Amino acid sequence: MKNNVSNIVLLGHMGSGKSTIGKSLAKKLSFDFVDSDYEIEKHTNSKIGEIFLNQGENRFREIEENIIKQIFNSKKKKVIALGGGSFENKNIRALIKERNISIWLKCNINILVERLKKNKNRPLLIGKNIKSEIMKLDKIRKINYESANFHYDVSKKQKKIILNELVEYIESIV
Repeated sequence: MKNNVSNIVLLGHMGSGKSTIGKSLAKKLSFDFVDSDYEIEKHTNSKIGEIFLNQGENRFREIEENIIKQIFNSKKKKVIALGGGSFENKNIRALIKERNISIWLKCNINILVERLKKNKNRPLLIGKNIKSEIMKLDKIRKINYESANFHYDVSKKQKKIILNELVEYIESIV
């Protein structure tokens, strides 16, 4: 990549495909791939759900901010998959907007619900109606997601098409 763009940052709701798409996108671009949730788990030696349960969401968000700052300190170009709520943090948003391309992976709520029914380990969904919770999160997070550099709907597209279109977009702006 030319100019002063450092990283590609994928954001969106849980289940939108940030990690899955991010790994393949990084490979296509010859970038490193980093999943912020994985880095938090590695750093704390705890699962995300355990941190939420034992320390609360506020403490998790503090840890998350610190780990994400560390991720951005590296000079290597990366595709970074952020946790669904990371972009709510104004410090993280400011850091991303400095020299990075942010891509919001938008996904239809009903498709998210179907994907998330298969994964019972999402701390914000435990014991809750998945659709209601995703709709509530969407209302809260959509405003910040909309400030991403690029909005890309992943709802009904095959991974190969998504990757090709994202690479085309990235190459068009750098």
